[in-house]
This record gives sequence, C-alpha cells and structure tokens, in this order.
Amino acid sequence: MLLFKKYLALCFLIAGCFLSTSTFADELASSSSVTSREPRQNQNTLTSAPVQLNWDYFTGYVTDFSTIVTSPARWNASDWITATIITGITAGLYENDAKIQKWVLDHKTTTTGSIGDKVTLVGHGGLTPVVLGSMYLYGHVAHDAKIQKTVLLSVESFAVTGVFVQTLKSSLHRHRPYTNDGARTWDGASLKTDGSNLSFPSGHASLAFAVSTVIAEEYDNAFIPPVAYTIATITALNRVQRNAHWASDVFAASAIGYFTGKAIVAAHRNSKESTVSLAPLILEGGSGIVLTYQF
Repeated sequence: MLLFKKYLALCFLIAGCFLSTSTFADELASSSSVTSREPRQNQNTLTSAPVQLNWDYFTGYVTDFSTIVTSPARWNASDWITATIITGITAGLYENDAKIQKWVLDHKTTTTGSIGDKVTLVGHGGLTPVVLGSMYLYGHVAHDAKIQKTVLLSVESFAVTGVFVQTLKSSLHRHRPYTNDGARTWDGASLKTDGSNLSFPSGHASLAFAVSTVIAEEYDNAFIPPVAYTIATITALNRVQRNAHWASDVFAASAIGYFTGKAIVAAHRNSKESTVSLAPLILEGGSGIVLTYQF
C-alpha cells in the first residue's frame, strides 16, 4: 500500500508540473485566436512584446512563474486528457525502467557515448552559457533584437524549469541507476543528499528542452527547430546511456522543459505595444495635426 501511495503521488506530481505549463500556453494561444477576429486596425497594434535586459525582465520571472503555477485551477477536459497521456507514458516507462536500462547499457558503444557527451556540452553543459552569451553579444553588436529576445527568454525558461525540477528532486529523492538500488527506490522529502538520489527528473534533459524549445519557437523554420530538438533529445538519451537517469526520468523532464519553454514564449507574444502616430487633419475652416496614442 505504501508503494502504491508513492506511485500515485508521483503520477500527480508529473501531471501537475506538465499541465501547469501546457495549460498556460494553451490559455495564451486561445487569447491570440480571439484577438485575430478583431478589426484589422486593432491587429496592427498586436506585436511580439519587447524583451530587454532590465528590471521588467526580471520581475517577469515572478509573473510568468506565478501564472504557470496557478494555471491548473483552470484545467479543462482537454488538459486532463493530455495529463493522462503524459502520465500514462511516464508510468509505462517507470514500470519498465530496469529492462530499458539494461538494454541501453548492453547496446551502448564508445562512439555513441562520445557523440552524446559532446552534444550534451552544448545541450546542457559547459558550452551552454558560452553559446547563449555569444548569441546575446552578437545580437547587441548587430542590433538584432530578435536574437537578444531569444536568449533572454531561453534564460528565463532555463530558470523556471530549474525551479520545477529541483522541487521534484528534493521532494522525491529517487535513486540513480548507478547506485544499483533498483528503479523503485525513493527516499522521499529530505534536505540531505549526496547527489545519488536526485534521479527524478533529469535536470540535463529538462533544461536542454527548456532552451531548445524557446529557440525553436522563435526561429520557426525548416532548419533551426530540427537541430535544436535533436540536440535536446541526444542530451536526454545520453543521460540514460551514462547510467545517470532512468528512462522515465528523462521523458518526464523533457516534457516539463518543453512545455515550460512553450509557456514562456507564449507569455511574450500577442501583446499590445503602445504606439504614437501623427496624421494631418483638414476641416472646414482650418487644418491641423491629429496625434493618436494606441494602448
């Protein structure tokens, strides 16, 4: 009975983190579709909200995080179906984690391990800050606001995802595969850890998808999204091959990172910017200028 309760709690935690982010993104998408039916002159004021490295950017962390966390209160039937699917897949992997792990370790090669390690450096490793920093520097020098925005949203997605992941890790304390303690060994909430019981969910997988999703969303073309998601996927799979995480760890983590990234991007889209315009005005007996302020 105790094992069943822990398992049930795990399912609800997975569904909660996943649905919080996916529901928030759906809400903003729905808002966008309603706006699209407004008169054309109002559509012209709908643009992607500017993102700059200032005080508003950092306070936005709190606003976006709060909205994501409270979004489960607005779940609908579609949200519950989505949660059921994701939780079901995670549960299915959980039931077969030991078998999957054995198969992966039996079939790993030096080549796949080397490739995985190198990609992981970019997906979530020593090169990640370098890549993002270089992108932001280029955007600043070239006055490319889109690149700067992409980097800033990637960092926010990285940070928000990290909060979700670390909360789950410290609440559950699942033992990693390399401990040989078994796939169903959980310590529960505790302040003490040596890192060997921080398996669920995978930090590398979640953060790789958190950043890759933002980049893919901002640059929705035939080249960048496939590259971004390939890097994130290899990073996630490499954690299983390196015996650091179970398959269910990386799947749940990838879902959390993906939907957090989607939610963060959605939060900064379809916002009205205040604009000022001037137009000539000709009336009987005189003329003038009309100043229009849209907000």
